[in-house]
This record gives sequence, structure tokens and C-alpha cells, in this order.
Amino acid sequence: MSNDLTSLTEDHVRQLGRIIGTLEQSTFDFLQLEVGDLKVTIGKGNVPVPVPDAAAAMPPRLAVSSVASTSAPPPQVEPAPAPTPSESPPPTAGSVEITSPIMGMFYTRPEPGAATFVTVGESVEEDSTVGLVEVMKTFNAVSAGVRGKIVEVCAPDAQLVEYGQVLFRVAQG
Repeated sequence: MSNDLTSLTEDHVRQLGRIIGTLEQSTFDFLQLEVGDLKVTIGKGNVPVPVPDAAAAMPPRLAVSSVASTSAPPPQVEPAPAPTPSESPPPTAGSVEITSPIMGMFYTRPEPGAATFVTVGESVEEDSTVGLVEVMKTFNAVSAGVRGKIVEVCAPDAQLVEYGQVLFRVAQG
């Protein structure tokens, strides 16, 4: 798919319809999907307003309104703000949060049975991989982005996480 929305094929529309149907049956309020250069946010009702820090770093998003059936014309697309992070436990004093860059399945280890990328008390560098977020069979490495020690693991292994959800807390130093 490209950013030229006139190039949406009927197969793309059917796929979007299935994704929308899955979202409507889920307990989630929105889904953020990134395929190449196309970034789509599909939501039930209003998509949350962005947090200022996250909004500055995020590219523009597209919101797709719900489609009644998969044979309907292509969904209407309009600019939408980036979603806000989900609620997370209160921060540890003086810590920096490592958040999920996208919605998907979060993994703390490179493969089942392997050791975790990081543990509480372990030192990390800015480019240290601390986990993976999988979306549509594509694994995205999550980098620490900060130098310090892991003080808290906030998201369990092999669980669905939302965009902006706190995964780890790091004491800088």
C-alpha cells in the first residue's frame, strides 16, 4: 500500500474490513497499524488526544471510519491525532520510562525459552534492545533510548501492549 489512497485495492479494503471487525469485537478502543509508509489508526468513537511529548515525535496518522461490510467502497480517511498511552503504574521516583512505539504483542525475550533481553538491575545503553513488539508477523525491536539500570519491568511477556504503554522504567546514570 502507498500513501496514495486511490491505489487501495478491493483486497486492501477487505483486509481493512476484517481488521475493523476484529477491533469492534475486542475490548480495545483503537488500533494503530503501520505498513511501510502508511500509518492508520482505527478507533471506536473518538481516538484519544496525543500527549505533547509523543505527538512531537510521531508522524501524522490516518483515522479510518468503521466499514459496515467488506464489499463497501474504500473507507473515508481523515487526519487524526496520535493516540495516548494507556494507564500505567505510577513512576518510580527519578526513573525514565521506556514505552511501546506501536501496538502489538510484546516479548521480553528473542524467542521462547531464551533468556530475557534485560532484567531488573541490569545496565542498558541507549541502543540496547530491551524487547520486541510484533505486529502482523513483523518484529520491531524496542531500544532503551537511555543509559541506566532497569528498575522495573511494567509489561508482561507475550501480552498485547498499546502504543505508548510503559514497558520498563530505567534509573538514569
